[in-house]
Amino acid sequence: MDKIIMLTDMSIGDGAILSLVSILMVFAILLIIIGITSLVFKIVRMFEEREKEKNAIVTNEKVSSTPVTKSVEIVDDDMMAAVLVATIDYQSEIKKDVRLISVREVK
Repeated sequence: MDKIIMLTDMSIGDGAILSLVSILMVFAILLIIIGITSLVFKIVRMFEEREKEKNAIVTNEKVSSTPVTKSVEIVDDDMMAAVLVATIDYQSEIKKDVRLISVREVK
């Protein structure tokens, strides 16, 4: 009977230790669940990036094969600045090389 803890024989200190151990076990289980889900999301994201790369390669081949028939006419400095800002912004957004195909002035 010495090794079996009866509920009536527990002191406040024993109860606190039992509570802390239980809380630590719950947090350990939660950390394991978080680790597994983050690993699954990384794997899913990796497959999505591969699909995007495949689609980007196909898209780049289509864009590269289409000839540009119109020449881009930049009339003034404001138009040049707008084209440069838009091109730089788009390039930083998609993280790939960008090619300007046409420019249209909106009034």
